Amino acid sequence: MTTTIPICVVGAGTMGRGIAQVALAAGHRVSLVDPQEDQLHAARHEISKRLARRRPELAAALGEHLGTFTSIDATPPDSDTLVIEAVLESLDVKTAVFQDAAAHFGHGCILATNTSSLSVTAIAAGTPVPERVVGMHFFNPVPVMKLVEVVSGVQTDPAIADQIADLATSWGKQVARVKSAPGFIVNRVARGFYGEALRLVEEQVSSPATVDEVMRGAGFRMGPFELMDLIGNDVNAAVTRSVWTAFNFDPRFEPSRIQDELVAAGHYGRKRGHGFYSYVDDTQPGKPVAVPASGTPDKVILTGDCAQLSTLLSRSAVDVDHISDSDGASPSATLPNDGIVVVVTRGLTAHQESAARDGAPVVVIDRCIDAGAATSIAAATSHPETLTGVAGLLAAAGVDVYEVDDVPGLVVARTLAVIANEAWETALHGVATPDDIDVAMELGTNYPVGPFAWTRDWGPSTVLELLDQLWSTYHDTRYRANRLLRSAATS
Repeated sequence: MTTTIPICVVGAGTMGRGIAQVALAAGHRVSLVDPQEDQLHAARHEISKRLARRRPELAAALGEHLGTFTSIDATPPDSDTLVIEAVLESLDVKTAVFQDAAAHFGHGCILATNTSSLSVTAIAAGTPVPERVVGMHFFNPVPVMKLVEVVSGVQTDPAIADQIADLATSWGKQVARVKSAPGFIVNRVARGFYGEALRLVEEQVSSPATVDEVMRGAGFRMGPFELMDLIGNDVNAAVTRSVWTAFNFDPRFEPSRIQDELVAAGHYGRKRGHGFYSYVDDTQPGKPVAVPASGTPDKVILTGDCAQLSTLLSRSAVDVDHISDSDGASPSATLPNDGIVVVVTRGLTAHQESAARDGAPVVVIDRCIDAGAATSIAAATSHPETLTGVAGLLAAAGVDVYEVDDVPGLVVARTLAVIANEAWETALHGVATPDDIDVAMELGTNYPVGPFAWTRDWGPSTVLELLDQLWSTYHDTRYRANRLLRSAATS
């Protein structure tokens, strides 16, 4: 598929404008269709303004490359047109657009849907050319976000999917190939990022601000609550409910009553001035209070081999006595002056870890994606008076400690284990390959790495242990470990 083919973008909203801009920048002639003249006028103005920054010559000649029309019937009827719809997320609306497009352009056109949650198979079934219908799921803002999910329905001709993947690549996008399934990759696998955070707050484990802080400290650009406020709680809740419904109300995707209440109150987030945080008068969410540090210990005893503890201790520059043999116990760092034992979570609570060590005071800290770059971390303790000493040790490493309730898996480890499990489930079902899943999650959600990457870094057995401990506590199927993950952990 060459860049000379004409593109017809239906829908001149935010997504449609972005798609049109990218197609124009790649050298296509573009027809932009929307029934509202004022929407078309605003779209042309915005596209011209954006192109003027990097492609002034194209912006100056925009009239030669971009046509705006209030109906598909008014566009040039080239038979090889690629039609990309970016209209209301409604099966009936999208099907009607494609029916009109097929009638106008003929059965040689390609019909690409930008749907984020509807079945490509169902959309295709309502058209006269189901084999020429494919998903082309962009991410907002389209000119900036590199990912495109190319989605094949049951009827999609593989050659059509290949052509669209090649075209998206020529537009400078990174393609993830997907079979049509609820949520595709990103909106399915990312549900745990929001769902676990909401459950932690529901259980009064922590505040939204603390969850956001430790997730940012682990390497995520935004925490789940500030991200939900940015997306819009109404939008985020609707996607969750759509995926939950499509999966026959599987508890893995169950919506949150906390978020539903915010939506009912009209607290959608930034766009309404209130969400999980207040944005009145352009205020920003406040930072939570970290555990005060009581001073840096002179020496620490590291027992066993733990890459995360070793890295954090190296960053703290304290003297370390390393005992390689842990006698079967989990690796730990002991502050000898106080007898405080620090362990990285494996899914047990601090009280359970303490009981396994004859009642010694234990502080359980969260897992990191990159211990060398972590800036904050969640922790729980069996003995409250011990936290300041551990905060002092980690402060020397440039890491703030935030106390949370003593629950299995704390915050980051629990959340990432659930996300990784869903990634393995997505691969098991043949929806996408592990490589495509990692690409999609890195580029579509700005994760620091993909879930298969952190599974490899932590080790499949670590992820499995976290899930099994969560299952042991909750007996909730959202912590049911994937069969392939279990096999990888035990092989």
